[in-house]
Amino acid sequence: MFTIAICDDNNRDSTKIESIVKNYMDTKLIPYQVNIFKSGEELLESKAKPDLLFLDIAMDGINGIQAGKKMREIHRTIKIIYTTSFQQYCKQAVNNVHAFAYLEKPVKEDKAEQQLEDIMRCIQEEKDKIKIVKFDIVEITQEGKLDNKIQSFDIKDIYYFEYFNRKIKLKLENKEYFFIDKMKELAVKMKKYNFAICHQCFLVNLRHIKKIKGYEVFLANNETLPVSQKKSAEFRKQLNNFIQRSI
Repeated sequence: MFTIAICDDNNRDSTKIESIVKNYMDTKLIPYQVNIFKSGEELLESKAKPDLLFLDIAMDGINGIQAGKKMREIHRTIKIIYTTSFQQYCKQAVNNVHAFAYLEKPVKEDKAEQQLEDIMRCIQEEKDKIKIVKFDIVEITQEGKLDNKIQSFDIKDIYYFEYFNRKIKLKLENKEYFFIDKMKELAVKMKKYNFAICHQCFLVNLRHIKKIKGYEVFLANNETLPVSQKKSAEFRKQLNNFIQRSI
């Protein structure tokens, strides 16, 4: 299911974009869901994580630039198309939020459909690059016995690994799994997938970091991990390099 959000405080504009999107998706036979938001505040309070966001720039309260930055923190891979009547804001939107594109209002159907075509192609290319890792997960059966089962995980779904009670905890957004391994060997294996050690007990996925402050790492799922003083400099260097490569 492809999820699309439209955030605009002008009902006429949001209705027009919704109509264009629905017509395109129905024609292409792509399963989708569209959600409409009337303000940046409403969008952020919903904690939505759409694949694509049509975002008006000039809104009362939280404007589109501010909302886009916060959405990017929540969902790093989100595709944002800005819509605006004020062309002078477009460069700021693309540079500061790394928007996918922008459309001038009134939005024209052919222009919007071209952007949708480009985004679908981009997302398909990203899906083709999905990386999967497998671990021998330890589970407790209903009889209370330990059982091992090989499970596959999408790299982008893993938030971090933690050395915990002589096992490794694999943390997803809302689930956790355990397996047996050595943290040093795991760090070597996961380095190519942009994981870095922030503490001797934690190996974190750099794509899920919202910010680093002092000796703490703040993640997109609202968890906070420690950064050891000894590893701080190297960890910050790895994070900065990852951000530069992602821009």
